Amino acid sequence: MGAARFVGRVGGLAVALGVGVAVFTGNGVAWADGGASSDSGTGGGARQHTSQASDTKAGPRASTRGSKKSHASSTGGLTSRGGPHSSTSTGAGDSTSPKQTDTGNADSATTDTSEPSSDPAPATPAAAVSGILTAAATNLLDPSAGGNSPSAPADSPLSWAVLAVTRRQALSAASVSPTAAQTTTSASQTTPTASLSSGLPVNANLFLADGIITGDPGAGLPAGAYTYTVVNAPSAGGKITFLTTPTPGSFTYLPDVSVLSSGTETFGIRVSQVSQLDQFVTGIPILGLVVSPVIDTLHQVPILSDLLAPLIGVSTVAAYTADPSALNTLGAPLAYTAMITSFDGTSISTNFFPATGVPLGTAAPTILNGPGLASPGATNPFAEWTSAGASNLVVGIKPLRDAGYDVITWDPRGEFASGGVLQLDSPAFEGQDVKSIISWAAGLNTAGVDNPYVSNIALNSPGDPKIGMVGGSYGGGIQLASAGIDPRIDAIVPGIAWNSLTASLYPDSAFKTSYASLLLLSLVTTGARINNQLYLGIATGDLLGWLSQTALAALGNAGPDYVLANVKAATLFIQGTVDVLFPLNAAIANSQQLTGLPPNQVKMIWYCGGHGVCLNPQTPLQSDVIKQDTMAWLDQYVNGGPVNGIPKFQWVDQNGNFYYSGKLPSDATFNSGAITGTAAGGLLGIVPLVGGSGPSPKASLPYSLGLGAPASNAINVPIAAPGTTEYIAGAPTVTFDYQGLGTGRFVYAQVVDNNTGRVVGNIVTPIPVTLDGRSHQITVPVPLNDIAYTYAPTDSLTLQITSSATAFENFTAFGVVNISDVNVSIPTIDPGNVTPETTPIT
Repeated sequence: MGAARFVGRVGGLAVALGVGVAVFTGNGVAWADGGASSDSGTGGGARQHTSQASDTKAGPRASTRGSKKSHASSTGGLTSRGGPHSSTSTGAGDSTSPKQTDTGNADSATTDTSEPSSDPAPATPAAAVSGILTAAATNLLDPSAGGNSPSAPADSPLSWAVLAVTRRQALSAASVSPTAAQTTTSASQTTPTASLSSGLPVNANLFLADGIITGDPGAGLPAGAYTYTVVNAPSAGGKITFLTTPTPGSFTYLPDVSVLSSGTETFGIRVSQVSQLDQFVTGIPILGLVVSPVIDTLHQVPILSDLLAPLIGVSTVAAYTADPSALNTLGAPLAYTAMITSFDGTSISTNFFPATGVPLGTAAPTILNGPGLASPGATNPFAEWTSAGASNLVVGIKPLRDAGYDVITWDPRGEFASGGVLQLDSPAFEGQDVKSIISWAAGLNTAGVDNPYVSNIALNSPGDPKIGMVGGSYGGGIQLASAGIDPRIDAIVPGIAWNSLTASLYPDSAFKTSYASLLLLSLVTTGARINNQLYLGIATGDLLGWLSQTALAALGNAGPDYVLANVKAATLFIQGTVDVLFPLNAAIANSQQLTGLPPNQVKMIWYCGGHGVCLNPQTPLQSDVIKQDTMAWLDQYVNGGPVNGIPKFQWVDQNGNFYYSGKLPSDATFNSGAITGTAAGGLLGIVPLVGGSGPSPKASLPYSLGLGAPASNAINVPIAAPGTTEYIAGAPTVTFDYQGLGTGRFVYAQVVDNNTGRVVGNIVTPIPVTLDGRSHQITVPVPLNDIAYTYAPTDSLTLQITSSATAFENFTAFGVVNISDVNVSIPTIDPGNVTPETTPIT
C-alpha cells in the first residue's frame, strides 16, 4: 500500500495530536525586518525568494549592498535539480532540490528490503501548497522564530516536515563575500541583460570565484521588494541555490558534470516586484497562503501579467546561458553536481565542492556531509553550519573547505533528485550508497571526461581516499551505518544519531506517536519513496500503539547497531541533552558497541539541542566546543594533523555550564555515589491526556507534544537535596510494587526540576506494567532516560510516575493502578571526574 492511501489517515492523526495546527494554519510570511535571524521559509513545488533591494548597489557583485527584508532569514536557499519545472524560494536555509521526472512514484515502493533501481518521482502541485502551509505555520509556531524564544529542534520530525516541503536545510547566517584568496581565481561571464516591462534591469551575468559560480539577477534594481523564482531549471541537471547574502536573490549555480569541460547549460530566474497589495494580501492568515501562489502564477501569464502590473507589480525572466569552461580560464577545480550509480544501479545525486584555494593537481582530503531526513544534500558553499542555531550544530561546507577539505554532499536514496527507495539509513542500502560515493571520489584523482577539473582527492592508497564524515540525525545515522561496512572511512562525527530505531521509536514496546507521526508526515510531503512497511508501522503505532513483527523487522534492518563492532573510523559522538527522539543513551549504547576501536578513538559531547527544544541558558561556548572539536578530530584522523586534546567526555548542565572528564558515562568508575528518594505511593487513574505529562507549556506546538511537563495526576517522589553540589550525567533508576486493572500497558516516569517547573531534559520514560488485577513487583531497577544536571543544595528535584504522556499518547489506554513502595536512585559523578570547561580544549 503506497503513500497516497495513508496521507489522509496520517494527516487526521496529526491534527488529532495537535500537529495539524502547525501544518494547516499560519501566516503566509517569509521574511522579517532587520538583522534578526530565523530559519523559517516557504517552499514546495513553487517557491519565491523575497527581498527588498536598496538604493546603494555597487554593481552585480556588490557584497555590501544594503537590504531590508520583509521577514527574518538566514543564509541559504533553494536548489533546483534538472527538469523543466518551476521553483521559487522565499526563505533562508540551505539548498533544496525539487524532484525530477521519474517513471515511478511513491506507490512503487517495495514491501520488503529488496529494492529496484528507480529515478526520482515528478514534483506535484500539491507539494507547492503543502510547502507554503508548512512553512507559514513554522513562522507562526516555531519557538525560535522571534530570536528570543527557546531554540527549536533542527531535524526534529517537525523540522523534517518543514525542511522537507520547503526542500532546504536551515543555516546560520554567513556572508558570501569572497576572501582575498578566493578572488584571485575569479572570472565573470556576461550575457545580455533582460529588463522588466517597466524598464528596470535584471542581471544575467555569472561569476566564478574559487570554484564557485554565482549570479545576482537583482543587481542594479532600485529599492523595493522583489521575489526570485527559478522558472526554468538548469537544462543539463545543474542546481540553483538562492542566498540571502551578499544580496537577497543572489544564488550559486552548480553545473552538471556533463558541461564542465564543454557545452552550455541554460536556466531562467523570474524577478517580480512585490506590490503593496501583494504584501497586504499575503500577510493575511490562511488567505495569504492561497493568494501567494496565485500571484506567482499571474506573473507568468503573458498579457494578463502586464494588465495586472499596477496591482501585482511587474516581472521578467533573467535568462542565463552558463559556459563553465569559458568561465574557468585558470583551469581550477570547480564545484559541480553529478549522478553516480550505486551498487544496485540506483542513481545518487551528488555534489562536489573543492577545498578553498587548493589549485588543480594539489591533493586534498575529503569530508562527506550528510543531510537530515527529508532534506536534500547541502549545496550552500558559504554556510558555516549545516543546520541553524544551537539545536543541531553540524559544521557546514564553508569551514570545511576553508580548512583544506574537499566536501561531498548528496541526496539520500528515495529522496529528491536521487532514485531508489528509502530504507532509513540501512547499511545494506544507504550504507552501500555511501560506499559507492567513496569509490567514485577515489577515482577523481585522474582527470577525465567526468572530472576534467577535479584531480585533487588525497589518497591513503589506491582506491582509498583520505575521508571523513559529518552530519546530524539522518546524517548522523548514515555515518555509523557506512563506517560499519567500509573501513576506508577514517573518522566520523555523528550528531544526534540513533543506536536502534526500534529502541528509539518503540522503547519497551511504547510507540512515540507524536514524533513518529511527524516523521512520516515529513516524508509524505516531500514525495519520498519509502519502504511501505514504514507507512504501515507508523499507522498501526498511532492507532493501536503497537508494531507488527514485519514493521519491527523493517526498523531493525535500519541499524546501525548490528554493524558497530566493525567500525574502524575514529568516532566523536555529539548528542543532545534535550533530545527526546534519540536520547543520550543512544550515544552511550553506540560507544559501548564500538569494540573494534582503541579507547582514545571514541569520545563524546553532550550539548543542549537535538530533537527537542532547549529551554536552558546557552552560551557561545557550546557552538565553539562543537566546531573546534569537530575540526580538530578531522584534522588528526583524516588529515594526519597533530594529536587533539579533546577530553574523553564533555557535557553541559541545565545552567549552560560545560564540564569535561577523562572517562565516558559508561565507565564503571565514572560515578561514585547516588542521591535517592522514597514514597509510599498511591492510586493512579489511567486516562488519555488527563493529568499526564505534556505537552510542555514552555514550548510551542507541535514541538511541545514530544516534551514532558510536570503532571498533575502523578505519584510524587521527593529526591533528597545534597549537602554539597553533586553532578549528574547518567540514568536514574526506579523500583515499585503495583496492582491494577485496565487496558493501559504503561506508566511514565520523569524527573522534575521544582525550581524551574520543567522536566529535566524534557524527557519521559515509559515503564511497562501489567494491569491484570494481580500484585506485581518491579525489583530490578528500571533505568530511565539519561539526564545531565548539576544538583546544588538550593535545588529541588522530584521523580513523578504519571498515567500518560503526549509523547507516547495512546487513546486506547484506560484503567487504574495502585503503586506502592517507590524507590528512586540517581547516580552522581565522582568529583575527581568533573572539571569545569571555560574554553574549548582541542
